[in-house]
Amino acid sequence: MSRREAVMRFQVHHYETVSSTNDLLKAMTGAPEFTVIVAEEQTAGRGRRSRSWHSSVGDGLYLSLLLCPRNEKARLSLLSLAAAISVAETIREIPVRGVDIKWPNDLLIHDHKVGGILIEGSSIGGQVSRVIVGIGVNLNAKSFPAELAETATSLFLESGKLIDTVLFRDNLLDRIAEWYAIWNLGENGSIIRAWESLSSYARGRMVNVTTDGGEIAGETCGLAEDGALIVRTPTGKEHRIIAGEVSRLRASV
Repeated sequence: MSRREAVMRFQVHHYETVSSTNDLLKAMTGAPEFTVIVAEEQTAGRGRRSRSWHSSVGDGLYLSLLLCPRNEKARLSLLSLAAAISVAETIREIPVRGVDIKWPNDLLIHDHKVGGILIEGSSIGGQVSRVIVGIGVNLNAKSFPAELAETATSLFLESGKLIDTVLFRDNLLDRIAEWYAIWNLGENGSIIRAWESLSSYARGRMVNVTTDGGEIAGETCGLAEDGALIVRTPTGKEHRIIAGEVSRLRASV
């Protein structure tokens, strides 16, 4: 079977308002793989590290997708990267310039956040059996609350044209299906190479990483085989970042 033939059909459920598309899909315990929840609005949307996600009515794509991995040891870190690749490629097709990925899966345009991904998995017998991929993308927002105005953007603000939500959704699901097939085949190198090619944060970027164990400042040196970010400090020591918050270090004046 070719990768293109591996593109799956999705069962899409559309709602006007939900608290969280991820939470609603979690509650659908008997749902088949490739079930998709899409909402016009989320009242309790959230991103990584339990941060709230601004989900205004009709301005964005708020989507959650159910996957049931078939590989023995699901590599959720690499699936997270694959999801980010899918979103970035979909945005670039509009086309929009300046699309970037900040590790592991924040979608940026000219250093302003346009989308985010939250992956949540459950396991049975040590194997991941259900994975929910939550994706939020700012599509047609013309403005943001004061606390987000300096850091967020939308595809409308960047392209100057309204985005067809259904078309964007369908193009994104096609991309996800392709990269999910690659992930299921265990082609880690393909995922890492694609992510690095789409991210200015992959190599040579001075960053500060906040982890549970403290802060690490240094230069990014690409990704490890498992998707960890490699950061080299000024002393030459390399750190593998498995989980943390990356921020760009501005040059001192």
